[in-house]
Amino acid sequence: MHPYSQLPSRNFWRKFVSDSPWRDLNLNDKPKFSLQATDRIATAGSCFAQHISRYMTQVGLAPYIAEPAHTLLQEFGGEVESHHLFSARYGNIYTVRQLLELFRQAFGLMPMIEDFVEHDGRWFDLLRPNVQKSGFSSRAEARADRAFHLTRVKAMFENADVLVFTLGLTESWNNAVHGGYTYPVCPGTVRGNYDSNHHVFHNFTCSEIVADLETLISESRPVNPQLRLILTVSPVQLVATNTGNNVLIASSYSKSVLRAAAGEIEARHGHVAYFPSFEIISHSASHGQYLSSDLREVTERGVRHVMENFLSSFYGIKAGSATLVPKPLDDAPPTVRATMMPPVECDELMNAPDAAKARSRA
Repeated sequence: MHPYSQLPSRNFWRKFVSDSPWRDLNLNDKPKFSLQATDRIATAGSCFAQHISRYMTQVGLAPYIAEPAHTLLQEFGGEVESHHLFSARYGNIYTVRQLLELFRQAFGLMPMIEDFVEHDGRWFDLLRPNVQKSGFSSRAEARADRAFHLTRVKAMFENADVLVFTLGLTESWNNAVHGGYTYPVCPGTVRGNYDSNHHVFHNFTCSEIVADLETLISESRPVNPQLRLILTVSPVQLVATNTGNNVLIASSYSKSVLRAAAGEIEARHGHVAYFPSFEIISHSASHGQYLSSDLREVTERGVRHVMENFLSSFYGIKAGSATLVPKPLDDAPPTVRATMMPPVECDELMNAPDAAKARSRA
């Protein structure tokens, strides 16, 4: 007898992986905790995280929206989509540092970041460059909207039962002049202008990400002692890198570091779980079957596998009991329609020069 003698089949590659179709594997077969339909599930993270709200809605679960669109916007055709992609209107949050700084602003632990730019008479918030695609009418309006947004982020952290956070990138851009705060994307890509004296590149290490997650956990526990955290890593590879490595090597570093950091934090805390969306899509054993022809984007079939696994393992909703395919949007009310729509655009896509040129021609 030895330590491996009595282990279950899931502990052995041949029995668990080799002998089963990839589509039938439940890689989250022992979730740390379960979720109830009444739980308020907050979502944040990279663009891949936008799928969570969309699929929850399709099976009758209501994702927690702390910053809904005003009824007048819905009634008169205003910009409502960004209100429903995540639980608050922060847009894509690619790094843990950005989420930590957002939390600290919301709870007055650091001043509200004010980085607004004007373009063609409209004003944009560089911390949320895509949430108001048409911009704000004035700097004062942009500032007021950001201040209100922080109150809703505060409410989200205070009232959510679970926060699902998808880690997206290690590469980031910081403002080196005004406190070193973190942007979602490099200024000059989505909005604003790049200034080498102000905007500094940083590639987070595993220890830095672990430290940021620990700080977020320690600072949020007094605010909401019941808040649980589900960490996942986006399977979408980098569209571009600012490191000295080629983009494939840079992507490997980024995803490996994020996965290692998530695993370290999950092992330390009983209220933190890890969900393997990265492994479902990107593990070599999947033979790349869920990747689009560019080998970067994830197909809808792959997203469906991830979300069926998420709903099955955490909620007990089996794939056969709910049709997890996009429903027709035409007859849905605006609030539901917004949550069912696929992500419009990931901010990170604008790091590619051809995307930036396309934007300039638009």
